[in-house]
Amino acid sequence: MKVLAVIGSPRKTGNTYKAVARIERLLAGRDNTIDFEYLFLVDYNLKTCTGCFNCIAKGEEKCPLIDDRDIIKGKMDEADGIIFAAPSYAMGVPAIFKNLIDRFAYTLHRPCFFDKVFLAVMTIGGVMGGKRTLNQITTLAAGAKKVIKLGICAPPVALAGIEKSSAKSIKKASKVFYKSLLKKQRKLPGIGDWAYFHAFKSFCAFECYRKVCPADVDYYQSKKEYFFPIKGRPFRRAAGKIISVLTRFGLKIMVKERQRQN
Repeated sequence: MKVLAVIGSPRKTGNTYKAVARIERLLAGRDNTIDFEYLFLVDYNLKTCTGCFNCIAKGEEKCPLIDDRDIIKGKMDEADGIIFAAPSYAMGVPAIFKNLIDRFAYTLHRPCFFDKVFLAVMTIGGVMGGKRTLNQITTLAAGAKKVIKLGICAPPVALAGIEKSSAKSIKKASKVFYKSLLKKQRKLPGIGDWAYFHAFKSFCAFECYRKVCPADVDYYQSKKEYFFPIKGRPFRRAAGKIISVLTRFGLKIMVKERQRQN
């Protein structure tokens, strides 16, 4: 198995790295054959997203920025598990990690990480903003087999019990992460997943959307029932069909109302 740890902190040896290093040691203790690789964003040339919308509308290959984005994507594609780790700066992720999210925003329209297990690691000096930062870190995990969240308090001054509590949380998250890596089955869609899929699938049926986002149209035209084939599960698939009908109906009303206003 291969695990890629993407360190989204400007400090290469700070609390975020130390937390991930603990996870690496715990995983090695369970399976010393795991290929564990670090990717420090500060070492890569990832230019700032300009918001041109090309990657979403026309396809990721149409991004005008020439840098290391595809190298990073290639490493993520090769990994079975991905650790996204970042500290909380002013109640959110640091700029370099937010830029990573922006540069891979097209995966929110066209998910591609169905065979990955994600572990989001967040370190914070206090308590405010931790939940918000963790949610940001998991932005790119759409469609993943499993998403685990780990928040670690790393205060600037020593506080009783914090180190012990953090060590316990890291051990627990590492165990769940490892067990999830062993599972081969993709995540079966729940209500939210069906709605996610059918919203984009339905949008692609409208000419106005087809003109704006041809890349989405190309992606979804080959997706019949869901992002990937689902065998059996009649009740789950029936729920998906119901949501599909409701989504198309709701979008038609929205589009007609918009056209009437124009």
